[in-house]
Amino acid sequence: MIMPKNNDDIFSLRDLAMERDQARDILKKDTAATKERLKPSNLVAEAKNQAAGRVKKAGTSALNGIKANPGITATVAATATLIAMRKPIAKLIAKRKLSEPDNIEE
Repeated sequence: MIMPKNNDDIFSLRDLAMERDQARDILKKDTAATKERLKPSNLVAEAKNQAAGRVKKAGTSALNGIKANPGITATVAATATLIAMRKPIAKLIAKRKLSEPDNIEE
């Protein structure tokens, strides 16, 4: 082992050793934090929080769109309702035609 020749070298080596120890401590803390973050329960919680945030953002965006375009929103809602209810409405009309013939005055 080569011994330093002057005090500057000694202080330089001491500083280097201190920096190494600090880097090692930081690495240990970062590793522990990463292990904690990567636990399945923490990953699930983080995913839930992110999903909830996205849903909230989408809901806010949808509400703003509805407020900005109420006529279009009403038209789309009515159309969607008619499409969803087409079979029950068709059955109701078919039953009405079979049970109550239209009265046509001559």
